[in-house]
Amino acid sequence: MLDLAPFCSATCKNVNVGDKVLYGLYGVVEHSGSMRGGHYTAYVKVRTPSRRLLEHITGKRNVPGLKEPDSESAGQWVHVSDTYVQVVPESRALSAQAYLLFYERIL
Repeated sequence: MLDLAPFCSATCKNVNVGDKVLYGLYGVVEHSGSMRGGHYTAYVKVRTPSRRLLEHITGKRNVPGLKEPDSESAGQWVHVSDTYVQVVPESRALSAQAYLLFYERIL
């Protein structure tokens, strides 16, 4: 979790004193190699899909084929490369040599 409230302007961001502006990490891109070449892999957190977002994107109330992840897989991290997807401990994702980080607003 990343709280950006201390860095937000109250007048610009509608943040009151004591409020939190929380973001959660859900993706890490890692580069191995050099500036001349290399390979990119990613760590991705398994998240519950937002039914409201899918309805907005598709324009449909019921999205066919939507599968809710079971409670065991939600929150797990996976390492994704060209030829595999592998479940990994959260500590491995958080200790990666990050090239890019992806956050989503939680609160």
